[in-house]
Order: sequence, then structure tokens, then C-alpha cells
Amino acid sequence: MEKKVKKSTTKKSAPKKGIKNQTPKKQHTLTKTGVRNGPFYVIVIIILITIIVLLINKFYEGGMFKPDFVKLSVDKTIPSKEPVESSKNIATDRNSVDKKDANNTASKIEDKKIDDKKAEAVIASDREVLLYFLQFDEKTEKVSLKTVKRKLSDKQILSQTLSQLIKGPSSYEEGKGYISAVPSHLKVRNVTMNGKTAEIDFNNAIEEGASGDILLKRIQQIVYTATQFEDVDSIIIKINGQRRKSIGGDGFSISGPLRR
Repeated sequence: MEKKVKKSTTKKSAPKKGIKNQTPKKQHTLTKTGVRNGPFYVIVIIILITIIVLLINKFYEGGMFKPDFVKLSVDKTIPSKEPVESSKNIATDRNSVDKKDANNTASKIEDKKIDDKKAEAVIASDREVLLYFLQFDEKTEKVSLKTVKRKLSDKQILSQTLSQLIKGPSSYEEGKGYISAVPSHLKVRNVTMNGKTAEIDFNNAIEEGASGDILLKRIQQIVYTATQFEDVDSIIIKINGQRRKSIGGDGFSISGPLRR
């Protein structure tokens, strides 16, 4: 009996054949299954990423959403037109500003010139001159030389003064009895200076009605009016460019320089 029991225990404790071969086979099959399932998971992940990107595109900017790296590449490769247009606008604005500045400067210069001319005119018109007219005195019944004042430009002062003399007295001065023996259609053709002698060229009107006391008073008016200036002490009368010895029917001598 003891021998049988031992045999039975020995048989139970002995390892079964084929156990070692079964375990590696199970591990081998699991490894193959994991390898086969790997690509499937990758595809699923790609699909999910694609769906997420599409959703983001629809959500941001109406489907125009782009990643930052795409924007950077676009900015580097495609030049933008806005800087060019802005530079053109800036250049145009600068040109317009420059033109405005130039116009303003030119207008300021013109205004200054006008102001200078006005100032010169004011300064020049401050020259006061005397015109020698005639006045009849009822008490003495004599005609004598009387002066009236005028303000004239200092340019060609002698010619201007003689022109004012030829115009005659004003209506106010006529009311005070001023008259003139100088004809109103007398013309001064030219004035030249020879030292302190003024050579004055008149037209033929200087001889009209030239007789007696009228001619004498006419010459006096011209001589006194012309010799009031410091640089003129005498005059020579010419008629149409010709120097004459006498004038008028009475033969009034005008050959030499005439003085006061």
C-alpha cells in the first residue's frame, strides 16, 4: 500500500508535457495583434485631426483661418500692395505739401514786394513841391506869382512837377482866384540835365498866344517852378528839339539859360 501512494503523488507533481510550448505561442499572437492594430489607430487620429482643423476653419474667419506658419510664408513670398500704395500716397502728400509751401513762400515774397513798393511809394510821395500860378489882386489890379503845394513821387521829380504845372490849378484853387498862363495842352517832350542847367524840350503849344505880359508870365511860371530844386539853378527852353534865340511876336529872348 505504501508503494502505490508514493507513485500517485509522484505522478501528480510531475509537470505535464507541452506547457512550455503553449505560453510562448500566446505571447506571439498578442504581439502580432498589437502590431496589426497600430496603423488603424494612426488613421483614426489623422481623421480626428482633419475634422478638428475643418471645424476650426469654419469657426475662424469664415473658413479662411490659416496657421501662423502659413501667414508667415505668404507674407515672405507675396509682396503686399499696401506699402507701395501708402508710399505713393506719402510721396503725393509730400509733393502737395511742398507745392503748398512753395506757393505760400511765393505769395509771401510777392506780398513783401507789394508792401515794399507801397512803402517806397509812400516815402516817395512825401516829397512836397511848389507850383507857381498867377493870382489877380482886385485891389491893386495886378497879377503876381503865387505858390500852391503838391505831393509827388521823387522819381523824375522835375518832369512830374512841370506836368502838374501844365494841368493848372484845381477847382478849389480857381475859387481862390488862381489862374495860369501856361496852356493846358502844352507837352514836355524831354528833360535833360547839363550840370545844374535843365534843358526842357516843349512842343509848339508854348508859342500859342505868346505876346506881351502873357508870354512873360508863362516863362516866369516855368522858370520859377523848375528852379525850386537844389540841383537846378537855370533852364534852357527848346521847341520840338530845337534851341531857339527868341519866342513870340515880341521876340522874347530865350537864347541863354534862364534864371529867376
